[in-house]
Amino acid sequence: MAAAAGSADVRVYLLTYRRNHLLPRALDSLIAQTHTNWICELHNDDPDDPFPETLVAAANDRRITYHRHARNLGPTASFNNVFKPIHEPFISLLEDDNWWEPQLLERLFAAIAPHPSINLAWSNCHLWRETGQHEWRREGTIWPVDGHGAITIFETPHPMQACRAIHSNGAMILRVTSETTVPTPLSTPFVAVERMRERAYPGRLLMVREPLANFAITLESSRRETADESMQLMVLLAMTLMKRCPDTREFFGRMWAECRGARGHLLRPLVVAGAMAGRLRRVLMSASPGDLAVVAAWAMLNPRRFAGLFKAPARFPEVLEFLEAAGARAAALSGKS
Repeated sequence: MAAAAGSADVRVYLLTYRRNHLLPRALDSLIAQTHTNWICELHNDDPDDPFPETLVAAANDRRITYHRHARNLGPTASFNNVFKPIHEPFISLLEDDNWWEPQLLERLFAAIAPHPSINLAWSNCHLWRETGQHEWRREGTIWPVDGHGAITIFETPHPMQACRAIHSNGAMILRVTSETTVPTPLSTPFVAVERMRERAYPGRLLMVREPLANFAITLESSRRETADESMQLMVLLAMTLMKRCPDTREFFGRMWAECRGARGHLLRPLVVAGAMAGRLRRVLMSASPGDLAVVAAWAMLNPRRFAGLFKAPARFPEVLEFLEAAGARAAALSGKS
């Protein structure tokens, strides 16, 4: 039986902007959920586009309400509409280009139920790439699949968080608390929002290894960045992680391992972050000779760009403030547990 507004256990936010050829697929996947005790806000960030409102009217589902933004907010501000205090105990996010398997919400609630101290649960995702002919080609899953009943619980801070997010925000349920609903600064580049938000979720993180969502790699995306901007953001992510992570060679060694690849693009920020966090000796001692050679070669060939990485705090002061505050809250809460 469908949930009435005010009695649901999860509020789903479906965000859309000019993807009318994909939006029906996303909405249909929500309506098809075997867990039916949800309500949904569909947010349209193009005030001149009538299609999303027409689609909601045609669905004729009392659980779904339509919200047209009076002006285009952009992706970062639109995401802040999701992370706010509400009456429902959980929130979830569905972007217009992605879609869910029918059992997603049901399996996530079953997985998190035995863990009241865990705030975030998400599922593995199938990867789909849009071709030049606007067809979809399946490209495996984000994580290896280790059986339909398997879950993985990640302790935080985690070495992977130095350069990327562990979770997928389009395949999650998130417990509503004062910590998890802190808004990100509007100056935050959208590409960093998922990684930053994860730092605001204190405690352990739970993943269902069964792929129950579908992540679309579209030809057009709002997640745009320059290489230097990306590296500067990773400097801030790694620096704030190093300030509160275990000071062990094992942890820092795993950090290097997680950041390998992309021709050193993920490695360069680690050295700068280590210097700025007062952990340079630990960073250098935990690296392999090959890691250091890659970073040193790039720095010698690109001295101005390398020096520019040290300007990350000045370029993104609000990002740094958010990450430091999130880290302080997480440390305070872990100290109480």
